[in-house]
Amino acid sequence: MRDTFFRARSREVLPVAPVSTLKPFGAAAALALARNPLVSGRDHQVQTVDVEKLQSPSVLFRSKRVERREIRDLRRRQSAVEAITGLTHDNEIYGFTKGQFSLLDLLKACLQVTGPAGVSLSTWTAARHEIQELDRMLKAGALTSCRWLVDFTFARRDPEAAHQIRQTFGLEAIRVAQNHAKFALFQNADWQLVVRTSMNLNMNPRFEDFTIAHDPVLAGFLDRLLGEIWSRQKRSLADSSLSEIRRYFVDEM
Repeated sequence: MRDTFFRARSREVLPVAPVSTLKPFGAAAALALARNPLVSGRDHQVQTVDVEKLQSPSVLFRSKRVERREIRDLRRRQSAVEAITGLTHDNEIYGFTKGQFSLLDLLKACLQVTGPAGVSLSTWTAARHEIQELDRMLKAGALTSCRWLVDFTFARRDPEAAHQIRQTFGLEAIRVAQNHAKFALFQNADWQLVVRTSMNLNMNPRFEDFTIAHDPVLAGFLDRLLGEIWSRQKRSLADSSLSEIRRYFVDEM
């Protein structure tokens, strides 16, 4: 008997060849793998990186954490302040949410814990409302500075938002990359707080998660990494063509 399957919408039963009659793909029919531009240059030669020239260490060692890690199911918690209640220098909080509060809310909650701090953000995108709110926090003294590592498409997708960041936080506030890393770094005399998260800096009511901890070693690594990007990349690159930014990302970063 021939195998069958249902076409969902029409409920029509269609014949399908039995598995025993199917032939494997030949070599000519095999799918060709796409070339990875990060390891193969424009001339198809394998790209190499001299790790000795990197300003940030390529290998780090962190001793085993002795602090307590708390895993929190936050699907029924409505505020970021409630989500990180009890955060200290000695614990780490992992939270799983339904997106009922945003990364902006989480940043505000963190600053209530740390006090005024310099903030570094890595995000794929940011909404103008969030930028405006961070501007108010800067003027109120909750933020002492803010720098932004964003995806290279950000200025093209929302040039007004990119302009708003420069106007608020300074012309040197933005650097670009092919970026999907999402983290926030809070630094002052007492705290080296790192938030790693799935959230972008906009409201997104979906499952999201975050890990937050006072972690001087990780904070130091991220700070050096960002410092290297800021020192080597000209601020004008953010407004360059996408092909130029891609080329810089492959060859220089």
